[in-house]
Amino acid sequence: MKTTELTVRHRFHRSDVLPEVKTEHPKLAKVIAWADEHPQVWKIVTGTKSKAFGLGSCVYIGWAQRSMDSEAILERVRHIKELVDDPGRWGYCNSMFAWRAKFTLDHFQDKGFTGGFFQQRDANYPRSCITLDYTPETFDEVLETFCRWMDGYYDTRRITLDGRTVRYIEEGRLAPCLELQR
Repeated sequence: MKTTELTVRHRFHRSDVLPEVKTEHPKLAKVIAWADEHPQVWKIVTGTKSKAFGLGSCVYIGWAQRSMDSEAILERVRHIKELVDDPGRWGYCNSMFAWRAKFTLDHFQDKGFTGGFFQQRDANYPRSCITLDYTPETFDEVLETFCRWMDGYYDTRRITLDGRTVRYIEEGRLAPCLELQR
């Protein structure tokens, strides 16, 4: 019988901002470096403040939605990085999906930052929908962006945010929500 000894070396790439996040995959090293350059990204993907990209967001595939393992965190960061740095991969480079990722990165630190589920509704059914982040100061901009993005095939009657009407549509024109004017 012969006994041999094998020494194995592993090369890990670790975040300077969130040291518990590490990987052996060289391609993910670029993701870590990008997130370290944009430290709010770590807070976005590990917290629940961002409804669009935070922990539990439906934008991520199942295994990455809620896990705090390095691989899941890096999957969430990778997704945001692609939307911001390579939006053409997701279709039109000025798509709503790229816009909302950039918006979240730009406004995450702003006062009152939150998010919600926006829905277009006709007389009977909900139609186009998406989760978007916003602040009190940017709410109108986000609502207008949603209205430009939503499907134009339906006779839209109102827009809701988390089930609450935020805008009525009058004769094909967008009108401020009467509930919010009180």
